[in-house]
Amino acid sequence: MLFNVRRRASGLVFALLVGGCAGDGASVPASKPASLTAALTLDKPAAVAAAIDVRANGCGPRVGLGSGTVIDGGDIVTAAHVVAGSTSVEVIDGNGARAPAEIVLFDPDLDLAVLRPASAIGVPLTIRSMEARQNEVGVLVRIREREGVMEIEQIDVRVIREANIATTDIYLDRKVVRDGFEIDSSVDTGDSGAMVVLPGGGAGVVWARSNRVDGHAWAIDLPAGVIDGTALTAELAPVDVGQCVAD
Repeated sequence: MLFNVRRRASGLVFALLVGGCAGDGASVPASKPASLTAALTLDKPAAVAAAIDVRANGCGPRVGLGSGTVIDGGDIVTAAHVVAGSTSVEVIDGNGARAPAEIVLFDPDLDLAVLRPASAIGVPLTIRSMEARQNEVGVLVRIREREGVMEIEQIDVRVIREANIATTDIYLDRKVVRDGFEIDSSVDTGDSGAMVVLPGGGAGVVWARSNRVDGHAWAIDLPAGVIDGTALTAELAPVDVGQCVAD
């Protein structure tokens, strides 16, 4: 899969050839006003309370695993490829509470999905109003159920740079561009859909890890319509979730 990583400020393009995940490129100088930086804090307990384990059924003998985050209104954001082709989805929070969920937004170009649980689960996380900036540090939360016990792990994250990534949709059918950022973090299998939480709140959703640079991964910026709810209907409206994504 070919990724063209553009520096937002100058438009300089870096062409990267990688196999199925994300690649690496040059860092982009970016800074935040000191007064704004000082005013923001990293709320790790809020990140844990909003983190969700996503289980998707319908694509083969095994259950598809991914991560998600509860946002304002109680909906859950995750990566589209986690739930693509699924026939049912279950979400589990860090306390072990479970709920079936319907997919109410599915965007294979952006690799983003929004789930609506049948009952309230987790605690909504504040989504910050600014994009990620170079060298900001934060966390993503990994939740896994193992033999009936919920295991919660906080993974350190550092923003490497902002980026506009020219790639393809999750089915490799169309060329698309995703606005987001590259991170330095030990992202692993099942972390797709996890929220990168920076000072001030959630900043973006993880959709791929690098297969060229160990410990690097990619996240997308959350669209404004998802943050403010205008992209979603008030009533439950399940959507077409397409076909399963090949491993």
